[in-house]
Amino acid sequence: MRNPPPGSWLPRLRLSLALLLAAATLGSLAWVATPMVLVRPFGAQTPGGLALSYAMRLRAPRLTVLLFILGLAAAIPLWRRLGSWKGRLLAGFAVTSLAACAFLARSNYFEWIFRPLPRPGFVAAGRAQDVAENDLVLGVQVGAEAHAYPVRAMAYHHVVNDAIAGEPIVATY
Repeated sequence: MRNPPPGSWLPRLRLSLALLLAAATLGSLAWVATPMVLVRPFGAQTPGGLALSYAMRLRAPRLTVLLFILGLAAAIPLWRRLGSWKGRLLAGFAVTSLAACAFLARSNYFEWIFRPLPRPGFVAAGRAQDVAENDLVLGVQVGAEAHAYPVRAMAYHHVVNDAIAGEPIVATY
């Protein structure tokens, strides 16, 4: 049996490290992006798709950190073996993508889209000045107390955290 020539294992090592880094990056991107695609606030959703996306979001924080560590472990030795700036740029982009996925897995990006009104203010219906007679409102009544939320004001936020008759509520449409 012949011994391989000295240094012939280096290209295979570099390829293995690059493939490991690429697989970790693609896996992390797919794991974070799938719930974003399945949970479409303005589109039809299926119970199976919602169940899958919530299950993935539950596991995403740990998995993306593991994939980030794995990708970093591949990128560090790969960095020294990459001769071109293009390869180093791709490796840096992959590590940055892994870090971004680990961040996104810990944040509720739906709150970026639907930011609740921080401090809704209420006045009696007769004193409301910025609600026209024909404006649509979302009305919520708990016991004898009722609040109306102008749809025009909710159009950006879609969510209002409030309390009616001492009961905390979330009004949305």
